[in-house]
Amino acid sequence: MSKLKVLLITGSLAEDIVKRYVQQSSVKTEVLALTVQVAALLHIQNIARDLEKRDIHDFDVILVPGLIRGDTSVITDATGIPTFKGPRYAADLPTVLDALGKVKLSTVTPACDLLREELQRKALQELELVEKNWETLLKNPGNMMIKDLVFGKDFPMRVMAEIVDAPLMSSDEIQRLAKRYVQLGAAIIDVGMIAGESRPLDARRAVEAVKSVVNVPVSIDTFDPIEAREAVFAGADLILSVDAGNVEEIASFASDVAVVVIPTNQREGYFPKEVKERVSFLEELIEKARKLGITRILGDLVLEPSNVLRSLIAFREFAKRNPDVPLFLGVTNFTELIDADSVGVNALLACLSSEVGVSILLATEKSSKAKGSVRELATASKMMFLAKKRDSVPKDLGLDLLVLKDKRLREEPYNNELESGAQVISATGKLEPEGLDEKGLFKIAVDQINGDIVALYLTGSQDDKPSIVIKGETAENVYSKIEEMSLITRLDHAAYLGRELAKAEIALRTGKEYVQDSPLFKKIDGF
Repeated sequence: MSKLKVLLITGSLAEDIVKRYVQQSSVKTEVLALTVQVAALLHIQNIARDLEKRDIHDFDVILVPGLIRGDTSVITDATGIPTFKGPRYAADLPTVLDALGKVKLSTVTPACDLLREELQRKALQELELVEKNWETLLKNPGNMMIKDLVFGKDFPMRVMAEIVDAPLMSSDEIQRLAKRYVQLGAAIIDVGMIAGESRPLDARRAVEAVKSVVNVPVSIDTFDPIEAREAVFAGADLILSVDAGNVEEIASFASDVAVVVIPTNQREGYFPKEVKERVSFLEELIEKARKLGITRILGDLVLEPSNVLRSLIAFREFAKRNPDVPLFLGVTNFTELIDADSVGVNALLACLSSEVGVSILLATEKSSKAKGSVRELATASKMMFLAKKRDSVPKDLGLDLLVLKDKRLREEPYNNELESGAQVISATGKLEPEGLDEKGLFKIAVDQINGDIVALYLTGSQDDKPSIVIKGETAENVYSKIEEMSLITRLDHAAYLGRELAKAEIALRTGKEYVQDSPLFKKIDGF
């Protein structure tokens, strides 16, 4: 593709930036800055008229900024040179230029979107191919099937989502969470019981509730054999957990279900800390379980939140000695107990879990900071599988977990020279409004369950209930409707609403809590 010669159209303000980025590509280019300063304000028809007057016959392709509106076929018709939408941002130009001939560009869709969609399509295609070949792959040692779910070393890690303290919930709430977790990518739903209590009827009720609304395997999370038995009779497909203290009782009814065996004796308070003893003890328990008639067994070496490295070494050593036993790991043993954003923690733990050969990851979302863990781990599992399959690092896969940071810097550096000759004003403090908008006021809320930003309109400060409720997925949707309905009259009120709605949208996208009139993020030194 290096023989191609590409003409890049931009505005005068972005000319230097565009020239700098195109140097990173081997494709021969020339940058033409038109008289309009801001590239996004260029018009297709004006570009066509301008190019008609120029000698550009030696160019093979023309790319215009991805942010401009319209169909670039107008320029193609005027010049006779194929013209397409380039990327929205100059930082993506090297990637787009290097992909010329590999990806079909569009006259209406920005090239960066097409590349992203193509990468994602290829990633999903690879994953779908694995799932289609499940019958053949299932025959390989180290793979297993529970209900209709296949998992093991030849498949992406599967995510189990736990409904924590299920006995304390109504059946409706259990079903709501089960459906939500499956929608977010969970392959198994785990019914979490209450430690130290025996509630067999609640175990049955919860399992039945889950199975009535989702078609995925259901596990019961308890050491109590009585609860486990009721859950199995209700249709549970997997038991968490079997150890030295309950293996004989559970074996009496678990010959047809899968179990997770852990190297403990909860009744006696025994858990070997050292790697060698932990691995050996788990091997002994698995052998005992097999002799008692349990045939489908997963091993869990237990991820200690206070000693993650030792735990992972134990997983690795067990996997080396027992390559055909699928491994189970409770990721949120750690995620729930560290004051750090879950997305990065889960991505790293998924990477480490993949390296030691884990097949199933347990996710919980009990605390606010762990919200989103199911989706994060489902995505991370696919990323790590693709990276391992491609023998690459988990980067440029078509899937990512970039939420609060960007992969490439797209913002244009601020040009201080623009201040020359202008009045520069330092904005400090804030202007307090003089009274309320005569039209009324708004209370802003975030509906995390349904994914909506909510604007509650009250005609006066003394009103208890709103007369109008406006809901939308974005701040723009909501404020556009408020403007359309003429529910504001003052500029300061409009500015205030814009700020709060933008905060609400960020909270909705990131899982942060939204409190009206309070900052979303605490100030961090150095940022």
